[in-house]
Amino acid sequence: MAAAWWVCVWAGGLWAAAGWRGAAGGCGVAEFACRAGPCVRLDAYCDGEPQCADGSDEPPHCTPCNRTYYGRAGVAYSLAVRGPPRAPFLCHLTFTAGGGAHGDLVQLAFDEFRVGRYEPAALDGCPDGYMQVSELGRPFTGGSWCGEADGAALYYSETATVTVSVKLFRVRLGEAFGFRLRYKFLAQREAVVRFGALEAPLERGAVSPGTYCTRTYEECHRKACRLQSPNYPGMYPRNVTCYWSLRQKDIPTCKHAMISVRQEYSHKMQIKRSISMASLNKTGRAVRAWRECTGERDRLIFYDGATTDDPVLVEYCGGDWLPRVTSRGPEMLVAFHSSPFSAPLRPAAPAAPLRGFELDVDVVFADSDSLDYARESRRCEFHVKASSSEEETNSTAGPGGRGRRGRLRAPAHTLPPNTTCTWTFHGRPGDLVWIYFSSFTQYSLVEARRVESNEREEESSTSAVALRAACAVELRVWDGGGEGEAGARSLGHYCDAPPSLCARASLANATRAPRPCAPPDGYVSAASLLALALTSRPGTATHPLTFSLHYEFVDARLEGLPLPDDGRRARPAPEECARRLTAPGSFSSPRNALWFGRGGARRLRCVYRFDGEGSRVVLDLQAATFGREPRCATRPDPVTGRPNCVPDQIESHDGETEAEDGGPTDFDGDEDVPLRVPHLRIFESPWPGYRVPVGCICDNSSAPLRFDASGGALELELVARSLRAAEDHRHVHFQGSWSREQPRLCAARRRLAPPGTHFRLAFPYSNRISECGETPFLMEARGNRSVFLRVWGEEMTPSAPGTEPPPCATSNRVFVYDAHTSKLVRVICPGGSGAAVQVFTEEWWGRGGRSAALLVVWAAREAGSARLAWMEVWRAGQNASSCAHACGPLGACMPGALWCDGAEDCPGGADERGACGAGARLLAALGASGATGAAGAAGGALLLLAALLVRRRRRAVSDKRLLGALAAGRRLTEELLYDASRASSTASS
Repeated sequence: MAAAWWVCVWAGGLWAAAGWRGAAGGCGVAEFACRAGPCVRLDAYCDGEPQCADGSDEPPHCTPCNRTYYGRAGVAYSLAVRGPPRAPFLCHLTFTAGGGAHGDLVQLAFDEFRVGRYEPAALDGCPDGYMQVSELGRPFTGGSWCGEADGAALYYSETATVTVSVKLFRVRLGEAFGFRLRYKFLAQREAVVRFGALEAPLERGAVSPGTYCTRTYEECHRKACRLQSPNYPGMYPRNVTCYWSLRQKDIPTCKHAMISVRQEYSHKMQIKRSISMASLNKTGRAVRAWRECTGERDRLIFYDGATTDDPVLVEYCGGDWLPRVTSRGPEMLVAFHSSPFSAPLRPAAPAAPLRGFELDVDVVFADSDSLDYARESRRCEFHVKASSSEEETNSTAGPGGRGRRGRLRAPAHTLPPNTTCTWTFHGRPGDLVWIYFSSFTQYSLVEARRVESNEREEESSTSAVALRAACAVELRVWDGGGEGEAGARSLGHYCDAPPSLCARASLANATRAPRPCAPPDGYVSAASLLALALTSRPGTATHPLTFSLHYEFVDARLEGLPLPDDGRRARPAPEECARRLTAPGSFSSPRNALWFGRGGARRLRCVYRFDGEGSRVVLDLQAATFGREPRCATRPDPVTGRPNCVPDQIESHDGETEAEDGGPTDFDGDEDVPLRVPHLRIFESPWPGYRVPVGCICDNSSAPLRFDASGGALELELVARSLRAAEDHRHVHFQGSWSREQPRLCAARRRLAPPGTHFRLAFPYSNRISECGETPFLMEARGNRSVFLRVWGEEMTPSAPGTEPPPCATSNRVFVYDAHTSKLVRVICPGGSGAAVQVFTEEWWGRGGRSAALLVVWAAREAGSARLAWMEVWRAGQNASSCAHACGPLGACMPGALWCDGAEDCPGGADERGACGAGARLLAALGASGATGAAGAAGGALLLLAALLVRRRRRAVSDKRLLGALAAGRRLTEELLYDASRASSTASS
């Protein structure tokens, strides 16, 4: 036998033969020489797994227990405890990283684990035996692993020395035992998952002395803070409790800090979830929380504050992700508890064998005066207060702050279970509160609780009924101060259902302007107070709740008093926008946003009547705006000389419904070419129900203007037929002031009583009937009669824009208006005693159904005069004999009071010829004063005789002038040549 020698080295906690050298040579220094076969690695000696063919590396006396193991960093070693041991059995395995080339941390991979039994529901979950892991220099937790598990379970040490202890108290028949693991020593710089890269290290907090894993985190807005389970990324110890305190001390001025914790990735969120053996090695998609966190489950508890006395935001015990949990203030406490007993967690193939969890920490800053967070820790109350209407703003108002409109969202922080948040909107006197939701989402992240097989069916069905009966999310809206407040009225109550939504508001951006939201899309209060309450019973951590609420304080104040509907004026839209002002001072158009395009309205028509009550009205229009880009210009009318609205083009009216406002005639009062651009019309209205246009403006540069109503009243009419979606009272409005001046009693003078009269107007004003300036004359017939008007002069037909006005020798004008529609019927250039322009009211031609009336305006600009005559007329009907006093040229009957009165009221003078002697005139005078006495009749007869003598002399002079005109070849006047056969065509011209 050849000479042999042994070299003993310390390997893995035992002395082993380094090699066997013979004549043929030997193994290396780190190798073991088998008696038969090749050399094997030295760490394979006595590791519980035979490597030599003859088993010489596993002698009978060899055991891996109660030894300390070392090795080189990055090299994987294995060992196993073989065979069913005899109870009681105790085995300690110590692994030490020697530093430097021997590593700093220890990695253990449990390839096989069958130790005792695991009974989840028992007080002692490992009655037959267990495995415990402890680390040098750290408190002993006392937790245990037992039962069976397949696959690889990883453990990473926090220190350089780890001891694994396996204990068996009894071995049951048929109960298999197996314990095999691999170990490796790692350098700390390679543990990037736990510590982060060298250039971007993770903040793992400061460990509290004397604790296993309690840590404090501060200023996480400057660094990447991570909450890691103990021994991350491996399985965490049993029976461990960790408290992680998160604080934000450095808070910028005017900001509020909130702590947010979340984890979106499933491989970083692995917590023992199930209590049943069938689900120990599975990770589901649902989040497990609250009632499912039974005693044997590991759990994370989030507190809304720095102590465990603060409200609990969520109790989480499983799932493959953690929804965001946000504290109300700058502090949060996170507690982690692991159960005393468990089987090693196993990954579901082919998932990576990472165990434990890592949570991301963020710091959320909100404006200190915003409504994103509640002010008090245990009271979720928000108050929104309105500013004055002159302080328009689009920003969200803070509690106690001011604003007119803005947007609210659900609280940015997590709400604990059974939390009710209230929003109270406080308007100013005269305000209404308008709110609408553009989005509202609520859903559950928690699966319906699964019923285990040992639960009674009746208990399960009772719980299900109770779960369905309760509202997870309840929303209530009140018109007033809220539930229990005096006068509060419910506007809506929703249980696990969204309120009325205006989802299209979410589509608005810089290039898209959807149709505006308006009731019934939202809610409008009847006064200046509106309240909203939202209750979340499961809390928003596991039942997320988001919404976007738009609010606005609508200025519903109106000037003056309601203006009664006289049945002649076009209907206002809305009805409330017809006002009568009697107190002089400032005024402005309505500010109610709901009446404009931004509030969903398509049309607007407001009438303001300034009533002087016997005095003259002087109005100063200081400002008027008609949109951001008015497509209309204010120019002097070439015929009337008054301000007129000239739109850029006639826009199409596609998509509008005329019936909504009674059609274009009813809405505008102009049946020819209704203005579809916003405009403001000014009317003089000496008598209620009658008015005459003074002007029209439609651009943003016409004001300031002054208007003097000699008749005692002015009316402003704001009309917008097609409002744009983004327009409101800031874009279409007017404002000014008005006062009263010394009265002229013009209204009484110029309301001409029937049956008719002749009069002459002069400028400069030389008589009482002329001195009232442009106050209109009202000529109104009685009953079913019509008005017939003659104005001596020539009619001026309107000219096209940009062309020269029709020729006229004077700048004076006579304007004739329909008294009911204020429509301009004729524009007349006044002349001398030549031809007369004749006008009938509409019902004479079978049009219109109201009483006959005309308004006439004498617009004097230079020295001159105008001659007018009017009377009542009516048609004789089928029985011509019923017409006692017929005017043949008109084919009409005329009043007897005008027959033989000395003035030619019927064209051609038929009423003053024939039997119109002194006796006839006397009888006419007597008939005209039928209720007077004989003395009055005699006096009237004497006056009539004197008037007849004067009239006869005037007619003689007129006849001489007529003969002179015929001799000179001049044309006959229209009055003398008037033919009854063409009365209708001439009168209608």
